Amino acid sequence: MTHPATALSCFRSQRGAALIIAMILLVIMSLLAVTSLRSTVMQERMSSNTHDHNLAFQSAEAGLRMGERQAENWVNGGAASNWSDCDQGPDSTGLYRNIDAQCPQPLWEGPPPDSIGSYWRNANNDSGDIRFDSKGLSLAPFFIVELISESAPCQINSPDLNPSCRRFRVTASSRSTDGRAQVILQSIYATD
Repeated sequence: MTHPATALSCFRSQRGAALIIAMILLVIMSLLAVTSLRSTVMQERMSSNTHDHNLAFQSAEAGLRMGERQAENWVNGGAASNWSDCDQGPDSTGLYRNIDAQCPQPLWEGPPPDSIGSYWRNANNDSGDIRFDSKGLSLAPFFIVELISESAPCQINSPDLNPSCRRFRVTASSRSTDGRAQVILQSIYATD
């Protein structure tokens, strides 16, 4: 049988070590939870940015194809005389003559799309098979078509076969609706 005086002396010698250990474990578990939450939020942001970039890339690629089709239509339709020079300023057609780099700076480095003095042409609903609307996840692309040569070889491997092709530099730009991603693509397009 224990005496009450010895039992009381055992309680006085413990000094709350279990409470301190429990508090340390609670702090460690809280730090692990916060770290895991921050990692999850970062991964969600990265996947959202990748998604936005992919949508903007696809939209810019559609704008690139629209610009190439526009260059082909201008040449086939005989509208080749309607090209604007870069020193005339922006033109509603979006087709510019820039043979032998006459422009002081590349036109796509000028004012951004949808701003005053911009050379970019809005491709919104220009094509019958590609439609963009304001409720979509990506905005309609913008494009610039520059005639850079009127007598370039059509085939690089055999330049003597048909040396009278026109070369165009087509630049397209698009961004996601929330503005988190912007993509600019460029191609060189040859047509006779």
